[in-house]
Order: sequence, then C-alpha cells, then structure tokens
Amino acid sequence: MPTKQQSTKNQATPNASEPTLKALQNLFEQFITLSEEVNNSLPLIAWDEEWRSECVLADTSPDEQGNVKWRPVERPYTNLFSSLENALEFKFHPDIICFYNSFWSDGLIASHPRGEVSLIQIWNPQDEEMLKENLLGHAFAKIKNRLPITIFIGCTSDNQVVAIDNESGKIVLERPGYAAHETLTNSVADFINDLTPTLKPYSEGA
Repeated sequence: MPTKQQSTKNQATPNASEPTLKALQNLFEQFITLSEEVNNSLPLIAWDEEWRSECVLADTSPDEQGNVKWRPVERPYTNLFSSLENALEFKFHPDIICFYNSFWSDGLIASHPRGEVSLIQIWNPQDEEMLKENLLGHAFAKIKNRLPITIFIGCTSDNQVVAIDNESGKIVLERPGYAAHETLTNSVADFINDLTPTLKPYSEGA
C-alpha cells in the first residue's frame, strides 16, 4: 500500500472529498499489489538524478537497467491551487484539489470500460509547477472561448481529454479546444473506482 506521511484519514481533507481520497488509495494499493504479484517487486522507474522524488525508496540504487523502486507517497493536504484560484478568480472543485494533492506519484496507465486511460499525478515539486502552468493555460483558454471550466486529469488512448467539470464534479470527455461532449461518471471517485491499474510505464501511454 502507499507509504503514508500521516493517517489514512487525512484530517485536513474536506469530508466531501473523502470518497475521492479513498478511491485513490485503493487504486494505488491495487497497483502495488499487481507489481508485487507479477514482478515480485515494487514498481520500477528509470532513475533521473535531475528528477528526484519522495516516491523513490531511500535505500534503493539503480539496477543494471538504470531503474529504481518507487511507490506512491501520501502527502499532507493543502490547497496547492490557491495561487491559481486567485489568478483565475474562481474556486476549484474540492475533488480536483484532492485528486492532485493527496499523493506524490508517477502517472498511471489504467484500463477502463471505455479503453485505456493515462492518469496524471504529481511526481515532485518541479512537476507540480509544470502542471500548474498547464492548468492555468487550459483554464484561460476555456474562459476566452466562453466554455464551461474543466480541469484535465488524464487522456484516453484516442487522445480525448479526461477532465473534471469544475461546477458539478462530474468526469467528462472533451476534445482540446471544445466543450465536453460526454459524461463518464457523476463523480471522480466513481471514475477512479472503474479503473484497473496496469504496469505499463506511464511514459509509454501519455
């Protein structure tokens, strides 16, 4: 199961987002279990001296292929998007904050009834800043085009954007530059619970 920096019930997590937190925890637990069953090891990722993360085990060294062991790490709950909210002049849906602010982790490739999904997560503080810049640009584009605000969390194998509707919290599909054209689930937790993790490297599915 993911390494925890605090108790499973993150006391700072808003009650409305607890189902999302639990769904993420369950997904990561399934991911770790799958890796241990298939490879008899924690997940592996290519070691990059310039791209460090708390997820990499402290006592691990690169193997012959240059890979190191890693696992998702639960992080203290804060609103990492407060600066974006000030810039955009609207609040993010609590499930958006919970989705991105609950763990340090590499992204995951998961199977879904609709097909393969690349699920974004945050690996380290540098990754977090890059994500914020991309989200800011995405939100400004929505505002400019007078489209409902959505926040992307991943993409499908046919390059559709998986996003959270900021007003309703529903998971929707959209094409870049267009309004959402389909609702997948009524909540982030329901969407995550529909996912089955794979061991495919995230870099191959993004």
